Amino acid sequence: MLWPKLCLVCIMLGGVLVSGSCTISLPDDAIFQAPRWSNIAKSADQLRFVDEDKLTELNKFPGNRPLLEEHLPATIEHGFLNVSEFQIAYSLVRSGKFEDEQNRPLIVSCYGTGGDRPNYGVYYAEKLLPWGDVLQFDYPGYGDSSGETSISAIKTILPDVVRLANEQAGDRPLIYWGHSLGGFFCPEMANMSGKLDGVVYEATALSAEEASKVWKPWFLRIIPFLKLAPSETSREGNNATPLAGKEVPVLVLAGGKDKVLPAWLSRSLADALEDQGNDVTYHEFDNGTHMNLPFQEEFEGRVDPFFEKIQTNSNRKR
Repeated sequence: MLWPKLCLVCIMLGGVLVSGSCTISLPDDAIFQAPRWSNIAKSADQLRFVDEDKLTELNKFPGNRPLLEEHLPATIEHGFLNVSEFQIAYSLVRSGKFEDEQNRPLIVSCYGTGGDRPNYGVYYAEKLLPWGDVLQFDYPGYGDSSGETSISAIKTILPDVVRLANEQAGDRPLIYWGHSLGGFFCPEMANMSGKLDGVVYEATALSAEEASKVWKPWFLRIIPFLKLAPSETSREGNNATPLAGKEVPVLVLAGGKDKVLPAWLSRSLADALEDQGNDVTYHEFDNGTHMNLPFQEEFEGRVDPFFEKIQTNSNRKR
């Protein structure tokens, strides 16, 4: 394996003895960890989520999710975007019971490093559908999308996904919601969008540099002085920078029990957003982990003011 060898070389070179630290440049495949999906769809009519019927058929969804059940059965539209050399799979999940469709937000969901549409489409719809209809897409090399995953490949497709989001949102509020790795790409999309109404950062970080202080593959976690950095960054600046000057509500969510990207990373992000003048709200959930923040018992009561503000601002625009 390449990484342990790199680590050994770094130690043998004595960098840690001289400077107290050693930095390894991360290859793209180490960052993204795309799930292996063997049943790649060749046409739009073959696209679907695993266990999709939990969303589209009555009484199929297990567990106590009253906020979600208000919108079931949902309707789901799958399709492909042809972008440069890539065929990008997307899915639009709509509430089946929301009568005031003009005021219902559209949420663009940017996945974490191990998430794709086929395997995680139901999960992301489950947590976001109570707050708006959900537009999901596979990064290149993920799920049903073609190509190889890389930062440059993702940057290539983002403008086209933004155009699709603008078209689907129409006059409705448009929110970009980045989870984990998605917090590095959704802000860039929000910056491109001409009709932005709000941004949510969920369990993410201000920068790759800060995240590298805690995020490591399992075989490198025994070396506390080792730092990891991507070989290419998603942009100049950090994950707050794209929202500079944006006069929209921003929500930063963190979990007190998040062992992947601990809460201090989100607090740092919220501080940076506040320092550059954004209207930011930070919520930390004591029992929240990296994957369950929107399922916390107190989630609805704490985030309602954010969505109410978006609705109020959207009505003013009209």
